[in-house]
Amino acid sequence: MNPRQRRGILLMIVAAIGGIAVFLTVVSYMSMLNDELGSSRTALRLTQDVQPYDELSPDMVEQYEVPARYFDAETFIGDFTELREEADRLPVASSALREGELLQHSMVIAAPDLEEGEREIAIMVDAETGVAGKVDRQSRVDVYATFNPGEGQPEACAYRVLTDIEILDIGDVGSTIDENTGGTNDVVPVTFRLSPDQALNLTYAEAFSSSLRLAAVSPQGSGDPGGLEFCSGDQLDAIDAQSDGSGSSENADSSGLPGDAQEDAPLPQSEQTGGE
Repeated sequence: MNPRQRRGILLMIVAAIGGIAVFLTVVSYMSMLNDELGSSRTALRLTQDVQPYDELSPDMVEQYEVPARYFDAETFIGDFTELREEADRLPVASSALREGELLQHSMVIAAPDLEEGEREIAIMVDAETGVAGKVDRQSRVDVYATFNPGEGQPEACAYRVLTDIEILDIGDVGSTIDENTGGTNDVVPVTFRLSPDQALNLTYAEAFSSSLRLAAVSPQGSGDPGGLEFCSGDQLDAIDAQSDGSGSSENADSSGLPGDAQEDAPLPQSEQTGGE
């Protein structure tokens, strides 16, 4: 046997040993996967589409077996009774859900705890000027809106849209793009419990005001909330009245707010504020 033949036989032996090693590795890995995937856990799978805030019922889901390796008890729901225990009220979908999706804890929230005639409404509030981390769930706040001069609004004005209302929930900080500057603003979704008229006032203010702010109300009570509006012309009138010596006590309070502004005033285009 010449040296070339010996090298060939040696390479064949090495290749055979390598092939056996690879085979044993694959067999061992497959055996490990079979051990892990052999056991399964029960998850809930939707049998129909569900719209946001629709109530979830047992007939909307079916049991579905998934490998235990991929089942996270903190993510997936394995028993419908978990929903009622967590929500403490009727469970509803937090967003639009599609048929065939495995039900997760983040997909379900408790039905709004509202009384007859109440509305739950959420608005986006500037995270820095509107909330600033000073209010939380069940806090009571006033809502202020500012309007720039424009059609039907001869001067810049600030209005107290709502007085002493309850915050149901505050979401996570997100970002929106400013249409005027193109920059991004940090915003927070804030959910309120309101009457229909209050919800209408808040919707108008959010849609058409240049800015919207929250003012936390003292736990001891709101006291006298003061006037409903303050406009740029009012401040000039108060300054002129003071310069004429007419007396600040008759025309303006200690903050410069004229007495006329203490009366109920409509939002721009005859929309009513207050909603107390």
